[in-house]
Amino acid sequence: HFGRLGVAAVAAAAMDAFVVRDEKGTIETVPVPTPAADECLVRVLIAGVCGTDLEILQGYKKGFAGVLGHEFVGVCETAPAEYDQLVGKRVVGDINLACSDCSCCAVCAGGGDRARNHCPSRTVLGILKKDGTYARYLTLPARNLHIVPDCVSTENAAFAEPLAAAYRIVEQGVIAPLDRVAIVGDGRLGLMISECIGRHMTEGAPRPVLFGRHSEKMKLLSASANMKVALASEALPSRAAAFDVVVDATGNPDAIIFARQLCRPLGTLVLKSTCAGETTLNTAPFVIDELRVIGSRCGPFEPALALLASGLDLTPLIEATFPLEEVVAAMARAGTKGTMKVHLRCSSD
Repeated sequence: HFGRLGVAAVAAAAMDAFVVRDEKGTIETVPVPTPAADECLVRVLIAGVCGTDLEILQGYKKGFAGVLGHEFVGVCETAPAEYDQLVGKRVVGDINLACSDCSCCAVCAGGGDRARNHCPSRTVLGILKKDGTYARYLTLPARNLHIVPDCVSTENAAFAEPLAAAYRIVEQGVIAPLDRVAIVGDGRLGLMISECIGRHMTEGAPRPVLFGRHSEKMKLLSASANMKVALASEALPSRAAAFDVVVDATGNPDAIIFARQLCRPLGTLVLKSTCAGETTLNTAPFVIDELRVIGSRCGPFEPALALLASGLDLTPLIEATFPLEEVVAAMARAGTKGTMKVHLRCSSD
């Protein structure tokens, strides 16, 4: 552990990391990354295996090269002087690295969620020109890091990034107070979206409905989510055009057809999954029904950490934890149909 030894100690060290080249990855011994002037060095405790990581190895983000992974909880080992309070703390982090050059970048100058997610010069942790979390150490700008509350376990904190992404739908304000809402997909993302949306419905609004294929998975929802659940196979035709807002969190590009059938004319369809595969889509029903289609990506960490601190326990979603050295087996397990969450243990607390 580097603690307060600084960048000199970092420069002389090596670590294990899962490095991807030409859509193939191997464990390699590589130098510990040296943080830039505005960055922290973070020792990774747990890295989450995300569907996006698997999609990258299938050709999503063609040409990606470097250390894979973007979900993590770690310990801040070094920090710029003005962020010294981060050193020694457990942290999670925003994965988008905006240029933050407000003199040249109109997006960053505008601030807000657009600057956070859509700087045209951004790099993205483990996804775009920035080495990621499948390693002993990573670097991120200090401004991207968030301290994990003491009451949140390390295993639960590892869900902060996908939970923030789930909360993005709330942040986008696409749900009106009395809207009828459906979430499609009972995987880990669909369950986290349900936990976020269910908690933020206006009193008196219809309870949202989670449509899935596995009753046992939908039972993992907490009581506080205040969701109804239903089997997707029984949804049509009785619930066709029955919802104002439908969220597709299936990870299947063909599922948009089912989601569209649930959405009323002039309704809103939210797309939450990134997929490497292509699909053929008849756009006529979307035009005829005048549907609004909205993408939804990364979200705010503060409310996600607040949800975890309030008692939301996502650890029942963890199906397996592998050491970093067994990352290939971990990804194979994560890619098996029906698997919930797989974690990598990259270092000890």
